[in-house]
Amino acid sequence: MARPRGQSPRAPLPPQTAWARLQRIARDLAVLVAILGGFAVIGGGVIFISIAELRSFALGTVGVGAILLLLALASTFVQVRRALVGRRGRYSANAIVIVITFTAITILVSLISFLNPTRLDVTATKQFTLAPQTLKVLADLKEPVKATAFFVPDLSREAADRQRSDDFLFEFGRRSNGKFTYVFVDPEAEPAKPRQMGISDFPSIVFESQTSTRRQVVKVPPVTEQDFASALITITDPARQKAVYFLTGHGEKDIADTAENSFAFGLASRGIVGDNYQIRTVNLFKDKAMPNDVAVLVVAGPQRDMLTDEVPVLTDWLEKGGRAVFLLDPDAPKSFKQVLMKWGVRVLPGTIVDEGSSVSGDPRTILVQRAQYPPAEITAPLDATFFPLAAALDIPDEYKKDPRKQPPWVTYSPLIPSSLRSWVTEDASRNTFREEKDVSGPAALGLIVTAFSTLDKEPSPPAEGTAPTPTRLVLIGDSDFASNKYFHAYSNGDLLVNSVNWLAQDFSLISIRPKPTVFRQLVLTRSQFDFIRYASWFFLPGLIALGGIFAWWQRR
Repeated sequence: MARPRGQSPRAPLPPQTAWARLQRIARDLAVLVAILGGFAVIGGGVIFISIAELRSFALGTVGVGAILLLLALASTFVQVRRALVGRRGRYSANAIVIVITFTAITILVSLISFLNPTRLDVTATKQFTLAPQTLKVLADLKEPVKATAFFVPDLSREAADRQRSDDFLFEFGRRSNGKFTYVFVDPEAEPAKPRQMGISDFPSIVFESQTSTRRQVVKVPPVTEQDFASALITITDPARQKAVYFLTGHGEKDIADTAENSFAFGLASRGIVGDNYQIRTVNLFKDKAMPNDVAVLVVAGPQRDMLTDEVPVLTDWLEKGGRAVFLLDPDAPKSFKQVLMKWGVRVLPGTIVDEGSSVSGDPRTILVQRAQYPPAEITAPLDATFFPLAAALDIPDEYKKDPRKQPPWVTYSPLIPSSLRSWVTEDASRNTFREEKDVSGPAALGLIVTAFSTLDKEPSPPAEGTAPTPTRLVLIGDSDFASNKYFHAYSNGDLLVNSVNWLAQDFSLISIRPKPTVFRQLVLTRSQFDFIRYASWFFLPGLIALGGIFAWWQRR
């Protein structure tokens, strides 16, 4: 075939070498190799983070992916260089620099926040916030303390307790100015460690003073902030532990029963133990005398009268500077009322009805708000408390009308009042006020009595060089408010424990204590669950897709 005029003959192509053919194939496969390398790097990184057992395999996968990416880059180096040097490349480089800068700033901010952690507790019961009492204990640590937590990490049944323990211990360390440290130990991997500390039951946490080497073991479960704080007090200040006695023998509340919905005092006794007190019982008929180490006596809702021999034992102990909490329900036994009469306190017959401040639908369950409390150390930190079927306490009318007639060695301080729209009635079936039958309010549900002697005799002068010891009484016309059923409701339990703190003169312990963790389950109907599921599957991705389509349409 004739060649067109003016067209020079085409030179034959030189034969390609094997290396040139290999380069051409590499350029053609560069995109595929880069995609495979990227997937390998990303997948290996995800496996490394999420599956600890496959970390060696993950590192190898990341290495292979990095090699593939380098091969793809090497085979297309000229094209990549032209793309970077060109106009679009410069724009892309600017975008990459911005992304890298933003990422670096984010990492720096994250690092600063990690080194200076700040937490915001938005739970209803503040279950992730340490109580003021615990913060005082941590601030007052005089020596370094180390906690060793023995947990088997692979046991799923211990996972929740381990996580909760870790949360508390972390907060303890953060709030202790460096004096509290902790470590988790696997007792199966390191069996010698628990044997050295004498621990055989797991899980357990050992609190140990690094100065005095005193130890306190906390069994898990339960995991409570009070148990941890009490362990700190026990090993750093053992002389601080005092004995709180519960009177028994007259149908008082049972301190051994911890059933949640019972009217026993098991949770109340545990709450007092949590403030580092020893709990004991005393039976005056059996013991014939009050023990010498009684810091505070708790009389919790007696149902029967004391025997004749018991009354003078209790009265004599109180006159000599005894300190007691009397929780007397309506229609309390006569012998206990007579003991209080020696200090001028009367327990009025009947119950308080309060239309102005009570639990909805039950005017005989008195609700006392924070604003109602008169100034007092016991109630200063409290929120609301409520009292089902409370008795009213009163002092002689002549003292109320003319305080000058009151003996100077006896002082009455209001503690818990009812509202102005309350009254005391002996009619259990009527919740309406009758002036001729009822006693108008406000009434006193609680009183504090400080006395250097009883009303009928003046105090004897103290011995030379000694100060007189006053009798201190905290009187509350109800015992059910601190029972297991209501102990953790509002500030009910704190009122009782604060009263013990005040009588024992442990004023620094008076506070609001942490409430138990509340489990809140999200309950959904089938339609609600389907809405959440399909909205997360399709709605949000669909919005993103629509946004992309809209941006493409605007720029096309």
